[in-house]
Amino acid sequence: MDINRKMVYLFIFSCISIGSYAQEISIFSTSGGEQGIYAPPKKINIDKSVLLAQYRMTSVKDVKSPEKKLYNFMLLEIGKKVSKFSDYYMLKADSIEDALYRQKKSESEIVKQVQPYFMGRSPVNVFKNYPVNKITVIDRVFLTGDFKYVEDKEKPQWKMEPGSTTVCGYKCKKASTIFRGRNYTAWYAPEIAFSDGPWKFWGLPGLILKIGDDKGEFVFECVAIQKALKNVPIYMKDKDYFITTRKKFNEAAKRAYENPISIMENRGITVGKESIKKKKTLPFNPIELGD
Repeated sequence: MDINRKMVYLFIFSCISIGSYAQEISIFSTSGGEQGIYAPPKKINIDKSVLLAQYRMTSVKDVKSPEKKLYNFMLLEIGKKVSKFSDYYMLKADSIEDALYRQKKSESEIVKQVQPYFMGRSPVNVFKNYPVNKITVIDRVFLTGDFKYVEDKEKPQWKMEPGSTTVCGYKCKKASTIFRGRNYTAWYAPEIAFSDGPWKFWGLPGLILKIGDDKGEFVFECVAIQKALKNVPIYMKDKDYFITTRKKFNEAAKRAYENPISIMENRGITVGKESIKKKKTLPFNPIELGD
């Protein structure tokens, strides 16, 4: 059946709490030209979208409070060679940012209109098969900065399981895997002939429409699918990232959450409330628990 006939129209209202600490957002910088005119980062087009799959990502930040869940609206852009998984509202912010820049709006005006789109959003960008047979990840460490690393395109070791269900109007088959320290159950649609899925998941004979770990701490569920418009690029921002490895990135993230006050003070951020100072650590529950 044509995917357009199964398009799901979705209105998302997202109200996400990020706790007592404000999420650091360092996305604006004036670069060249007239003073006060913001120039957005250059975008490198690496492919063109063929299919768009929208996912609701549910995660648990604090394992001691599993009932407190975070929700992000993510988009998987699938091209002929490359796919990109990122936050939908971050992509929307990029579009608005570009439009305001073309209108020659000042940096302060752009910040005012765009910054709300970044609050509480997921900073992760996962590019599969970029470079070929690799995965490139761009992500942010709390109060530290934007990191970029490249790893092998590791295929999860899937086990086909009995059972079926329907996700987003498509009949799906079941599979399971142990990946990066978590046990996952996946539901994939053979009807959609793309061996891809959310985050770093791929390798099944059909698009993965739902996948979650056995603790319910990370769940990705497709809520809408549509063919991409012609000539819509899949892009990567050309910025000054901290170039690292997956292992070092995960270690940096762990250190930041274990001692956030020290990092804030080292960056010249005043921490005034004693109640915050006494809280030496922040809840840390990474999706990757092992190799």
